Amino acid sequence: MGLERFGLRETTFRQLGTRKVLAYVNLRTFDVTKAVQRLRPPKRLAYMTARAYQWIERLSRLYPNLSFQVRGGESSASRVRRWSQLPRTLMVQATAREVLSLANANGVSSIYVIRVAGHRRRRSPKSPLAWYCVRAFVVIRVERAKSGLQSTEDRFILVRASSFEDAKKRLKRQWREYASPYLNSSGQIVSWSLEKVIDVYDTSETEIDPSGTEVYSKLGHRRMRPEYIWRPKSFHEKAG
Repeated sequence: MGLERFGLRETTFRQLGTRKVLAYVNLRTFDVTKAVQRLRPPKRLAYMTARAYQWIERLSRLYPNLSFQVRGGESSASRVRRWSQLPRTLMVQATAREVLSLANANGVSSIYVIRVAGHRRRRSPKSPLAWYCVRAFVVIRVERAKSGLQSTEDRFILVRASSFEDAKKRLKRQWREYASPYLNSSGQIVSWSLEKVIDVYDTSETEIDPSGTEVYSKLGHRRMRPEYIWRPKSFHEKAG
């Protein structure tokens, strides 16, 4: 990854041969393989940590002339206690030929090229507008209504924007138009007025896929019940 920033493709990158390259080597640290699934939960983190360091040691043996700097992890596997500290990325300076070889090494998921000797990094093109979903709370106001229940609307709107704030700004005119007064069947004036923006969700998509695109998501909690218990097949079979 990252070759396009230097005007390169994999075919042209191969032709660089011994040209020096600075790159990030991304490991398969978080892969939940069958070996991980077979272990009991308390043992999985230690296994994945040890597995990552075994990959690093193997790379050091295969490429003794290269220096791998661990990013995202502690220097000793015994001190790793949280998922965020597992070694997952290595920084290395190597030749283009060695980088291509590293991409196929055991435990490597991908390689991101940072710098290529003799090649200037191209300026990044202006990012296209992405789709944002704005969730708003609308109150349906009826002239002189003083009692009873006031109707509300939970409204979700998709808008192309460059940021969260930009998404809200782009809808200001629409909210004004949406609140335009009209008469109901009783002759009363009604207005659907924005009370507040509840949330703005970044879909991270520039195009909407008609086969299915997530436009809004909000995490929550519920109390556990016996029928909610999930037992992955491999661990359940061994435990049983």
